[in-house]
Amino acid sequence: MTRRLVLALLGFTTVVLLLSVVPLGLATAARDRSDYATATRSLSQSLATLAEDSFDDSRTPLEQSRLAKGAGPGVSAAVLELNGTTRVETGVRRQWPAALLAAAKTGRTTSVGDADDVVAATPVIADGVIRGVVVVARPDEAVDRRIARLWLALAGVATLALLLSVAIAVGAAQWVGRPLRRLQTTAQRWSDGSLHERADPSGGPPEVRATAAALNVMAARLDTLVHGSRAIVADVSHQLRTPLAAMRLRLELTRGELNNDGRSQAVDDDLAVALGEIDRLSRLVDGLLVVARAESAESRPAPIDVSEVVLERRQAWAPVAEERGVELVVTTPAYDATASITPGQLEQVLDNLLDNSLEAMTEGGRIELTVDRTRDHIRVQVRDDGPGMTDEQAQAAFRRFVTGRTAGTGLGLAVVHRLVTADGGEVRLDSGEGRGTTVTIELPPAR
Repeated sequence: MTRRLVLALLGFTTVVLLLSVVPLGLATAARDRSDYATATRSLSQSLATLAEDSFDDSRTPLEQSRLAKGAGPGVSAAVLELNGTTRVETGVRRQWPAALLAAAKTGRTTSVGDADDVVAATPVIADGVIRGVVVVARPDEAVDRRIARLWLALAGVATLALLLSVAIAVGAAQWVGRPLRRLQTTAQRWSDGSLHERADPSGGPPEVRATAAALNVMAARLDTLVHGSRAIVADVSHQLRTPLAAMRLRLELTRGELNNDGRSQAVDDDLAVALGEIDRLSRLVDGLLVVARAESAESRPAPIDVSEVVLERRQAWAPVAEERGVELVVTTPAYDATASITPGQLEQVLDNLLDNSLEAMTEGGRIELTVDRTRDHIRVQVRDDGPGMTDEQAQAAFRRFVTGRTAGTGLGLAVVHRLVTADGGEVRLDSGEGRGTTVTIELPPAR
């Protein structure tokens, strides 16, 4: 925003300066040259008055010293006859514009710019008759210096105006942008789950302060709603675990009593179905409790060696894989693979993924865990050669309660997605019927 505001204000200031300063400079320069030409004509008229007596035979001819004194230093002047003969002259000028002399002989005082001089010619009138011409050449260096100083001054004013516009733009952008950046930081923390954070409504323009106050109200309401719903899920999960455990215990006792008294096959099947449903409800309640805890988890990234965590989880799950006849292979790099993640969350992610893969695998299957590093991420892949998923199941895999297993709850991958994205990572799933499932996790590297 700062750059756009600076460029906009610079463009506006530049246009204003071009429309005001440049015409002012041109008009002032033209006026100075006009004034200088007028002064040169006035000087030639003064010298013509001085030379009038030199054309009267009864008077003393005009001397060069008097002409030089009247013309002044640095000025070339000459008194000419009508036929062009020079009577007296001073200075270094020898050639005079013929058109200027012709105009003077008609009785007009005129001036022109010639080379580096301003030349003026005035007729000498004695006894009412034009008797000669006085020509004066003044160097225009003085007016050129004045015009140069004028343009330098205008350039300085324009530069100062541009710098001032940049300072104003930067100040305005900081005034507006600083509270917006703080608001953005707070919004990012809200997205990470820290809904207790509040934006600072004390700085910036009124519109930004009003927006911050409104967002604080929204965050407070969301905090109440989200934490209320999480608390309800956690409380309900805790409360359901006790009656489910009691029901299972009572059914087991009933099953034992019936074993002693004898029972029909139908009753035995009904008890088995009831116990299976209670097991499924227990897993669902446990999953809801895990989801509630995952949703409440705050991101506190720290440098974690991903290879070390993967090797640790392989060691923990190796007995389960061996019992089910599944090969568990881990490939870790020789180079550093340290990611910035919340401690303990990668372990939960890998546990969920390995549990899902082992549940889907049959004896003789293979699960591969691979760790590598790209330019921007630490990547962990969990690949199995199980039955895979349909396209519809793969697209909805990270949604809650979506599962392809009859005994599953559909909460494991939802927990994985929540824990990975909470630390700024990404998780993708690639699966197809008959070609297994690959889950790719990309974690931010430690800085």
